[in-house]
Amino acid sequence: MKKRKLLIFLFKIIPKSFLSRLFGYFTRIPLPAFILKPLISWYIKKFNINMDEYATPAGGFKNFDMFFTRELKTGSRKISAAKGALLSPVDARVDQSGKIKKGQLIQAKGISYSIDSLLPSDMAKRFKNGSFVTLYLSPADYHRIHSPVSGKITGFFHIPGKLYTVQEFMVQGLEGLFSINERLVSYIETAKGLAAVCKVGAMNVGRISLSYEGTVTNKFIRSKKEVFFDKPVKVKAGDEIGMFHLGSTIILLFEKGMADFEIKTGDRVRFGQRIGQVT
Repeated sequence: MKKRKLLIFLFKIIPKSFLSRLFGYFTRIPLPAFILKPLISWYIKKFNINMDEYATPAGGFKNFDMFFTRELKTGSRKISAAKGALLSPVDARVDQSGKIKKGQLIQAKGISYSIDSLLPSDMAKRFKNGSFVTLYLSPADYHRIHSPVSGKITGFFHIPGKLYTVQEFMVQGLEGLFSINERLVSYIETAKGLAAVCKVGAMNVGRISLSYEGTVTNKFIRSKKEVFFDKPVKVKAGDEIGMFHLGSTIILLFEKGMADFEIKTGDRVRFGQRIGQVT
């Protein structure tokens, strides 16, 4: 407990955003092969990454960010074709899932936070009695983000915030962590109701990008921005909608009665896997 408190205190006082931007810039610098290849090889070995699943661009990876946001080979994931299947949008560990009771989501045992703090928008009302899933992406995971449902992306919401690490000690020790860190939320309207994919930034993961719009998080000048499209973007379940430039957390939100989950805390899920049913 004392060690956890000390670590949280240290993370409170260090310049998290500056260090994350600096680290992000480093990962995007083109590096000579004699430096980059050993770095990537070390990373693959350390985190036991199966590179047979991934496509290598022509000419190879030019910087570490290209490697980290690597694409899957065609056919390396089986996308559930079951009617109304709710798909995992990422490779991840299920940290929490359940109902949003009295506007509260579970962060960890004994710790909750409000939907209004996570999503400071009128849109939060639509999720007040809905359901949620929290998915943690480790450094080893595939970091492109896909739509869990078919529908129309009606807009997005960028909420600047802190960049605390989302490691276990912080999740269990800092109340409201996910509503403190920077977020980028995609709204997806479906025939059964509204879903939201909330992408949470973290230490060294300040950069989150969207595949359907040019917004990128953790810039030097940041401001809260909620945008609704005149022409919504159609998506099918499994379509790419964004990516993390280093790992973090996804929180899926669903309106009341919209989703039945088939997962439990601690499960490992993979992109395209059925994790529930859209009811």
